[in-house]
Amino acid sequence: VHTFYHPRSMGASGERHPVVIWGNGTGAVPGIYSSLLRHWASHGIIVAAANTPTSNFAISMRAGIDVLERRNADPGSEYFGRVDLEHIGSAGHSQGGAAAVNAAIDARVDTAVPIQPGPLTDPDLTDVPMFYLAGQRDLTVWPALVKALYRDSSHLPAVYGEVRGAGHLSSIGDGGDFRAPTTA
Repeated sequence: VHTFYHPRSMGASGERHPVVIWGNGTGAVPGIYSSLLRHWASHGIIVAAANTPTSNFAISMRAGIDVLERRNADPGSEYFGRVDLEHIGSAGHSQGGAAAVNAAIDARVDTAVPIQPGPLTDPDLTDVPMFYLAGQRDLTVWPALVKALYRDSSHLPAVYGEVRGAGHLSSIGDGGDFRAPTTA
């Protein structure tokens, strides 16, 4: 139920790698975001991408943490002792962006990066830091909708960013102009 991306030299120096759980946009699969997810892995992050075209409730995303917990404890796994389960973020695009917020209700999730998040979420259900990203020319999830989620997050550390010229599908593939801010 997941596609995993990890650093090539995972744990080579005894380090443990932080985790990002990923949610796809409606009807999408991790493969259309693979260049972005591989990029994050090249920066030392293990990505557990849910293989579901309907990630909104974040059930499959949060199950990725469960899988990594088991693999981290299994001496026969390449992940054994190499997963930093104390540093977990959630991220996603569109419906998966809403799911990134929804996944943050899980106490194991420390932060969220919703990219052009759909409206089926409620930031009041969590208190983790959020980095909301909108696309200036997004006609599917208008920047005003993302800004409304941001404004509803006054009880938690939150930042709003709007990528100049970006449409709704600009993050597909290598992340486009969303790549740098999401990596940072």
